[in-house]
Amino acid sequence: MDYKNITVAGSGVLGSQIAFQTAFKGFNVSVYDINDKALEKAKERFYQLKSAYQEDLGATKEEVDTAYNRLSFYSDLKQAVKEADLVIEAVPEVEKIKTDFYTKLAKAAPEKTVFASNSSTLLPSQFAEVTGRPEKILKFTLC
Repeated sequence: MDYKNITVAGSGVLGSQIAFQTAFKGFNVSVYDINDKALEKAKERFYQLKSAYQEDLGATKEEVDTAYNRLSFYSDLKQAVKEADLVIEAVPEVEKIKTDFYTKLAKAAPEKTVFASNSSTLLPSQFAEVTGRPEKILKFTLC
């Protein structure tokens, strides 16, 4: 599969970093979180990441602005995943929250979509069955 459209679910500190790095590498990124307040906080983090990429990585203003412009923001899961080739889940490390998320994601995402979890304490296999497509869930590790 040729991945072009990535959704990052969860816009906290880690989710924001995953989303910005993904956009910086040239992918279209839909950032999903449960409400607009959370997304506004994420936008603040993205502005900080733009500066950090320039200072720490020597990225140009044009490069970080281009990366930021590849980001779109959604509090509606169905809209966030409508074109997703891959969903990277970075929601809180709480089993019930993840189970609820994957149950909703299974109904909203196109059949082509592959699911990846960035969980550090819970196994993706715990949620594979609720997705209805256990063969399309994998572990994602941010190095």
